Amino acid sequence: MEEVKIWAIEDASEAVPLRAKGEMDSESLLEETLVKNPGLLLRGLTLVGRQTPTAGGGSLDLLGVDEFGKLVVFELKRGNLSRDAVAQIIDYASHLEAMDPDVLAEHISDRSGEQGIEKIQDFREWYSEHYPEAQDGWSPIRMFLVGLGTDDTTERMVKFLANSSMDISLLTFYGFEYEGKTLLAKQERVEGGSGPEPRPSRQYLSVAERKAKLDGRLEAFGISDLFQAARDMFRENWPGSSEYLGQTAVSVYLSHGRARSRSYARIDSQQGNIRLVFYGRTVELCPDEFDQTKAVLQFDTYRPPSDADGTYSELSFRLDADEWEIHKEHLYALTQAVYEARRRDQQGENAG
Repeated sequence: MEEVKIWAIEDASEAVPLRAKGEMDSESLLEETLVKNPGLLLRGLTLVGRQTPTAGGGSLDLLGVDEFGKLVVFELKRGNLSRDAVAQIIDYASHLEAMDPDVLAEHISDRSGEQGIEKIQDFREWYSEHYPEAQDGWSPIRMFLVGLGTDDTTERMVKFLANSSMDISLLTFYGFEYEGKTLLAKQERVEGGSGPEPRPSRQYLSVAERKAKLDGRLEAFGISDLFQAARDMFRENWPGSSEYLGQTAVSVYLSHGRARSRSYARIDSQQGNIRLVFYGRTVELCPDEFDQTKAVLQFDTYRPPSDADGTYSELSFRLDADEWEIHKEHLYALTQAVYEARRRDQQGENAG
């Protein structure tokens, strides 16, 4: 790895080399500095997430929106960037890209407001207000690997991806001491976005447009009644819940804590069946009841490939109309158990 040096020139006759700060000193300072000064990462950047949980238990270091309205994922490494960091950032970005745009907007809203990041109540409204001219929407997602150095293998991999179809860049920062201050130098080793023309971005749709698309999908898949039955189950068993209507799914929200609302379940539409998705936070409320449901229904779990041994963050059950009729009572009991467990947790929190 090449070494970066900086000199302070007091006059034309003397150039004083600055001492590089120790790696640990730079590590402890870097992330906090970047959060408070996002322009150091990218001009016009607004951060919308920090250390936000992702499927499988991993955390996305920083998520932002650039000056043109595109989402940007930042993977920060404490030390030199390695090939594992390349796989990790692609995993995170591909997970976000695979989401329905409305589910992704909910994902961002749900995880904002912590660790120095502005709280965004509704990312769709926030985005429309801040980027009114971004007609093409916020994708495709840009990727930035950020560290205190890199190795030749990582740089070669990132260059290859940047020269093909990925908007991926590599940044390295270096800390130096000068007159009691810390100086931070940035080197953009690989600049992404030089590959082929990116695919068209997804459009933001109004509520009426999303409803029309979802209704059309349900009718085409022959699951309109089944999908509505599942919605009715959550409405009956989760008093005070609210819904977010997407083009392919409906997310169900419950209040969380004193002043927040979070998605606890989702109904996905598929050809001939529905998929009831429960998030990790929901399963944790009553794990025994979910184990009982897993014993009588086929289930799937989701975790990203980079965290294959981690705890899943989505547990789902796939049902067609016949399976719904057979297991409906069990699912009603499960959703009732979730609500009662969440209510007890809230009472305990309020009492504290």
